[in-house]
Formats: sequence, structure tokens, C-alpha cells
Amino acid sequence: EGIQNMPNVRDHDASVYLRLQGDALSVGGYEQNPIFWEEVSDKFAFSLFDLDWDVFMQHIEGAINRVPVLEQTGIKSTVCGPESFTADHKPLMGEAPEVR
Repeated sequence: EGIQNMPNVRDHDASVYLRLQGDALSVGGYEQNPIFWEEVSDKFAFSLFDLDWDVFMQHIEGAINRVPVLEQTGIKSTVCGPESFTADHKPLMGEAPEVR
């Protein structure tokens, strides 16, 4: 019963992804215009944000467009945490010149 061997699905146009997590389907997305932090408190480690439903609804709509049956399902839980991307979305490789 349920979905077996489902691959991860990523819709780059909608900035949304879907993947199995245990017996549930995880739906997530990447914001087009994220807010970058200048400084992060050492005490923030592994903390979460309040979910901005206005922003996340865009990802839910993208997921429903890709998998229409999702419109008939509910949301079991939400998690909204920070991502560790660079401001220019490019990878960090090797030493930074100013660190030498």
C-alpha cells in the first residue's frame, strides 16, 4: 500500500521538490528572493523559523501543478529552517584569498 520506490521529483520552474520521507511525502521549495542574514547568533544552531504561508503557498501550488492529487491531501506538519547557500548561489571551493 502507498507509494513504493518513488524517485525524488524536482520542478526547477516552480522551485519545488517532492520526496518520500518514511510513510509521508515531503514537499519543499526554495524562495526566489530569500532574506539573507548579516549575522547569525551562535545560539541559533538547529533553530527554526515560523512558516510564512504566503511564501510557501507558491510552492504548494507548484507541487499541486506537478502532482494534482496533492490538492486532496492534508498537511501533517511543517518545518521552516534556514539554508546554507552563498549570496550568489555559487559553491565555495578552496580557501578564500583573504583567509590565507
